[in-house]
Amino acid sequence: MLLPNGSMIKNDVIESFNTAVVKHENVRADGSIEWNFVDADMHMDLSGIYSSEYIGECMEVLADEFTESRYQYWT
Repeated sequence: MLLPNGSMIKNDVIESFNTAVVKHENVRADGSIEWNFVDADMHMDLSGIYSSEYIGECMEVLADEFTESRYQYWT
C-alpha cells in the first residue's frame, strides 16, 4: 500500500493499525471506530521508529481504505 507521495506503508505500521482498529476500547457501541484512539495506539507503538508525520499519513490512508472496504461490505 502506498502513501499519496508514493512511499510504501511499512508492514509493521499496517500491523499496528490492524491491531488498533479492532481493539474493544477503540470501537464504539454502535460499531463505529474511535479514530483518535486508533491514532494514539499507533503512535504509542511506532513513535520510537517513525516520525509522527509518517505515522499520521499512514493512519489516514489506512483508515480511508478500512472505511471504504467496510462500506463496500455492507452495501
